[in-house]
Amino acid sequence: MRPEVRLEDLRVTVTRTTEEWARTPYALSIVGKQQIQRGERALSLDQALRGIPGVTVQNRQNLSLGDRLIVRGAGARAQFGVRGVMIIADGIPLTLPDGQAVLSNLNLLAAGRVEVIRGPASSLYGNAAGGVISFRTEDFAPTPLHAQAQVAFGNYGFATGRLKLSGTAGSTGYLADFEANNWTGFREYNHADFTRFYLTTRTSLGERSELRATGSYFSMPFAENPSSLNEEDARLRPTFVRPFVIAQGAGKSVKQGQFGLAYSGGMSETGKLELSGWGLLRDVWNPIPGRIISLDRGSGGLRASYAAKTRLGELPFTWIAGMDLSYLGDDREEFENLGVDEEGDRAQEGELLIDQRETVGALGPFVTLTLAPSTAVRITAGGRFDLFDFRVDDRLLEDGDDSGERTFTHFSPMVGVDVAANDWLNLYANVATAFQTPTTSELSNQPSGEGGFNLQLDPETTVSFSVGAKGIAAAPRLSYDFSVYVAEVRDAILPFQGPGEEVFFRNAGEVTRRGLEVGTVWTALKGFDARLSYTYQHFTFGEFETIEGDFEGNREPGVPIHQLDLGLSYARSVWLAEGRFRWLDAYPVNDANTAFNWSYGVFDLRLSARAPLGGWELLPYVGVDNLFSARYNGSVVPNAFGERYYGPTSDASLYFGVSVGLPSPIQTSASASSVS
Repeated sequence: MRPEVRLEDLRVTVTRTTEEWARTPYALSIVGKQQIQRGERALSLDQALRGIPGVTVQNRQNLSLGDRLIVRGAGARAQFGVRGVMIIADGIPLTLPDGQAVLSNLNLLAAGRVEVIRGPASSLYGNAAGGVISFRTEDFAPTPLHAQAQVAFGNYGFATGRLKLSGTAGSTGYLADFEANNWTGFREYNHADFTRFYLTTRTSLGERSELRATGSYFSMPFAENPSSLNEEDARLRPTFVRPFVIAQGAGKSVKQGQFGLAYSGGMSETGKLELSGWGLLRDVWNPIPGRIISLDRGSGGLRASYAAKTRLGELPFTWIAGMDLSYLGDDREEFENLGVDEEGDRAQEGELLIDQRETVGALGPFVTLTLAPSTAVRITAGGRFDLFDFRVDDRLLEDGDDSGERTFTHFSPMVGVDVAANDWLNLYANVATAFQTPTTSELSNQPSGEGGFNLQLDPETTVSFSVGAKGIAAAPRLSYDFSVYVAEVRDAILPFQGPGEEVFFRNAGEVTRRGLEVGTVWTALKGFDARLSYTYQHFTFGEFETIEGDFEGNREPGVPIHQLDLGLSYARSVWLAEGRFRWLDAYPVNDANTAFNWSYGVFDLRLSARAPLGGWELLPYVGVDNLFSARYNGSVVPNAFGERYYGPTSDASLYFGVSVGLPSPIQTSASASSVS
């Protein structure tokens, strides 16, 4: 944290109201524009969220699957996309009603700020056991037009080009960003290319009201999926891909468009109304060994909330009440995979195995109340009731009718207290609950191969107790965030893999998660920041017995006990230089704890500068990921068939680029560089 950052820059909105970062009863982190954008490739969330305690991003370097995002254990089961964490962009949810988020339309190179709640947040957003991550677009340029073009290249076939336009005219601001990317990949069968367009506008409707519209489109013609390897191959020949995977044409093609409209207005000086609506269309064609999955998806939702500041007797009192309503509809077809055609270009569809319509309707009223019995103490209580209606209509009736319905309901309360002990010390504690349903994909993927939904797979519930301290000490120029938590998870949803590449899911009876998180940023000298982030996570099974054995007392797979991130950066005038080191302890990759992903340490560097060029501004940059070519697996497949648990990550990866544009205008507000 830089000493010139003002306290008002540390206000957060991810809690569904505007609050000071230090006065929230949650473990909450902020990441600013410089860490997200400058000198980065922005192909992975790992680059934007690194150094946040309690958060692990497994960068698969596999664009057909995307990152695996884990927050306090939630999300470790994700086969693709993000599970258990609510993702929001400019107030519009990217997480669908069934709890699944796909980040195809998320543009990191246009993001100006990220806010992260670590821990159960179902009382705020529903279906979010791990927490909430909210992305906000960078400030619009105050001039009518600010243009920036960028190109970058690197080894393993990395190439990107983008054009960003931003400006403000009268009461309306806008940002438009187009990018095209290519990635050949470290593995032998790893190629992907995609294009993405993002547009957001904001119009002031008066002194306290505004209307924001966002739209995005993502197209990935086909991303090859090299699959995972056993330990011997991962160590000795990490670029290897099994011939069977290539012969089956494993990969994914995706088209996705999304639109959102959000209104925020002050009905009075002490009240604020927020309304938003969104819609999404997604088309996926996904060959995996044995099967080809074709999915046409449509989804949408509405959200309304009202926040008011008043008094309860003589005490300050704030309340928020609202409702979320959303819908998801999938047309799913699954075919036998006959392998690639004679040209080796495309997997061929065989017999139709599954043809069904899957829908999810979700309704979630919520309320949050905050009372301040004194200037130093605030008490927050909230609750949310969620109703989920999952339905499947079987349209392939030759083998019987597998149509059905599953309805899930749950009330998620929370209570928290925060105490401002002094200017630099804020203490908090909370008890929170979470409710997490299986996704439609998890319900549909049945080991028997039948259609319909898996009737043996149930939602998981979490009760979590957390205490912590956070604050900013001006004299040593130090920001810090410390938290300890214990969470009990009932019916935890865990993955396992069959002979093909398809992943199935089952419930564990009980999982206990204990953790400690420490994050600090110390500005030793002006321009020099030293960062330290440490995470301790000890997650163990309680009751959990399957046909493979009794796993009670074993560690939950996919999550390291120890995780350390160290960073040193210099940002002064036109220069930015940063070195980051991250280390992860060995962790189990199966329920039996008989196989482990080995520990590893990785060092990354980035350097950028700003230079005037006539009437333009030049920003060259260079970076190296995994500088010393450590041999490690950036991702795993828990409980993989054939002990193929490991997803190898590339050796030293060099990239360089340059952006050119009109001189950067003065932003309308400063951005906090990072608070962890």
